[in-house]
Amino acid sequence: MEFFEWIHERCVARWGVPPLNTRPLASDGSDRSFFRVEFKVGSFIALWNSGNSAENDAYWEIGRHLGSCGVPVPKLYEYQRDMGWLMLEDLGELSLQEAVCKESSHQGILELYRPVLEALLLLQVKGIKGFSESWCYQGSRYDERLMLERESGYFLEAFLQGYASWKGVKSRLWEEFLLLARTTARLASPVFLMHRDFQSRNILLSPQGRAGIIDFQGARLGPLQYDLASLLMDPYVSLPQDVRDSILREYLVGLSEYAPVSPEAFLEGYPLVALHRNLQILGAFAFLGKTRGKSFFLRWIPGALSHLQELLLAHPQWPCPLLRDTVAQLCS
Repeated sequence: MEFFEWIHERCVARWGVPPLNTRPLASDGSDRSFFRVEFKVGSFIALWNSGNSAENDAYWEIGRHLGSCGVPVPKLYEYQRDMGWLMLEDLGELSLQEAVCKESSHQGILELYRPVLEALLLLQVKGIKGFSESWCYQGSRYDERLMLERESGYFLEAFLQGYASWKGVKSRLWEEFLLLARTTARLASPVFLMHRDFQSRNILLSPQGRAGIIDFQGARLGPLQYDLASLLMDPYVSLPQDVRDSILREYLVGLSEYAPVSPEAFLEGYPLVALHRNLQILGAFAFLGKTRGKSFFLRWIPGALSHLQELLLAHPQWPCPLLRDTVAQLCS
């Protein structure tokens, strides 16, 4: 059976009507294919990922778990595992990125982020209950090894060497990354659930202002700070510092209602976790933009690099003089 035949068959079986229109959707950095399928009484999303059954399994298992915990993710309808086909609820077309870019006032932006913070806390604190590490792919914990392989190492190889043609001493920079990862692992324990890519293009807003979370297949055990850093250092929207500060304060107030976490401990680990998130972003944008030929991502590199320099300047005590000098040169 072909993919579109399957869509037709399952649509008729589930809703009693055939699809009227099927149109492709942008998939950003993913190799997966997404389609919005419209029929007489609504629509759904069809996902085709025939090349990675482990990713599909993670999407299916984690998505069903999060839904059972009350986390606002799409309902998962069907999974044809041998073909890599999934059907899921359509959460709409308005991303947080689009909504924020249309809003000019500080208060208006905060109103957009309030349901997002509520959804994030549900995922982090409620979602960890009953979560099985066996559902994860590409690692089940955010730890020192992941920081070195998929964040600082990614930044070094894909961004500095591959994109910026950096010719510095790799071993010296690697020593700095080892120290940073070790300190971050000590300050930010992986005892909650993290989304791993919690940014404005992975959050959809309903007409009623409710937030929905997509692309959760990379979820794993991790520190609370990571997803908030992803949201606040999001290069797609470039939030002003005063807005970021307000969102951070509101998050900490909400967190106090969910878990007995010290705000001081959270804030102590936050900057280093944000640093590693920034390194991952730059590595990913460089790899996708240059190696994969998805030039869309290159436009976001200056903003992400500016965030990285901002963090390094704000924390001169961090043991990374070569990284600091290298980023300063790239920003000059």
